[in-house]
Amino acid sequence: MPTIAQRIASGGVKPRRLEALAFYLGAHGIDKEPVMAEIEARLAQDTSEAKEEPRRVLHALEARRETVKRERPETEAVWTRVRKELGDVPPPYFHAVLMAIFAVFAIALDTLFLAPTMDILNIAHPALQFLAASGVAAVSTGYFELTGTLYIEAKGNLPKRITAASVAALGVFALVVWGLLRGDQLRFAAGLAGNPLGDFLAAHPVLAAIFYIFITLVTPVIGAVTLLLGSREFSRARTWRRVKERFESLRKAEINLNRQVQAEEQRLKEFDRRKDAEAKEWKAIFHQFYARGQQNGACRETRWSVLRKSALGGLVASPLGLLIPVVWFPAQCAPLVLAALGFFVYFNHRRHHPSHERYLKQENTHFAVIPDARPAKTLPAPPPHLLTKGDSE
Repeated sequence: MPTIAQRIASGGVKPRRLEALAFYLGAHGIDKEPVMAEIEARLAQDTSEAKEEPRRVLHALEARRETVKRERPETEAVWTRVRKELGDVPPPYFHAVLMAIFAVFAIALDTLFLAPTMDILNIAHPALQFLAASGVAAVSTGYFELTGTLYIEAKGNLPKRITAASVAALGVFALVVWGLLRGDQLRFAAGLAGNPLGDFLAAHPVLAAIFYIFITLVTPVIGAVTLLLGSREFSRARTWRRVKERFESLRKAEINLNRQVQAEEQRLKEFDRRKDAEAKEWKAIFHQFYARGQQNGACRETRWSVLRKSALGGLVASPLGLLIPVVWFPAQCAPLVLAALGFFVYFNHRRHHPSHERYLKQENTHFAVIPDARPAKTLPAPPPHLLTKGDSE
């Protein structure tokens, strides 16, 4: 028979074997109903405590599932709109990278064109001329990129679009003036140096003006347009992937959370069934040993067994007498006598007040004898030993 432990609050706090307690109650004719009610209450309490952690996990999973269910419709609507605008295939990053390269080349080319004209600003050192020219090229490109962004974002708002176009026109006018100034400056410098280019520019002033206006205006405009297109392409590609990733993560999370919730619910059901089966097993064991206690009872340990164990304990403790100098024989015998007396008190008390477990071990045994031709002689059963009401374990 397997051993099943149950903590019984009344009469002590130590765990006791359930069958030993049932046997003790049956042998003494004690009503088992209060004890059964206490055992059922303790089983219900232990079951509730054991289910606390699975219930907490289940509630957390249900809360996460509800959050995902609330977020998924909005994310699905965004994903549907993005697919409708950008298509089912993810936009590539190649176009955005290519536009960024074009913008860098445009700014670099504008820097090369502007560097020699920095003399107008009293910048004579070549390195400083390239640094100042790169700054002017970057500012011009950023200026047109900003006005283009404002114009695109002001879709449906005519005053904002007019304002953005006016600001861009002001930049164009400034660059036209700058192109004319560059042409005059280059013609003047070539004339001082005796360069034939000065004569050519003087002979064709309109053509020179158109050319320098073109190279002054087109490079920052091209850089701004390529930057604007590249940023839009990059934003489209990143938005498509981010929205799709969010939608897929929520969809997978909802599926996984549904499975986890179902698994936790099934786990709680299996836990309840297992606890019910365990409670039935405990009750069956309790009734079985209660009936055995009523039928068989238990025998008291003999006094001779107590004396034998006490004497054995005294002999085990007798070598301690060798530690005393050989001057007084009774002193050497004192450990033997004291140990034997102590063991006698302990074993005699246990003989009269056995614990539930020991009481079960002392159960009366009935041997089944196969009948033969001779009539069986009936022997009286020894009377069971019952503890008094005030006895403890």
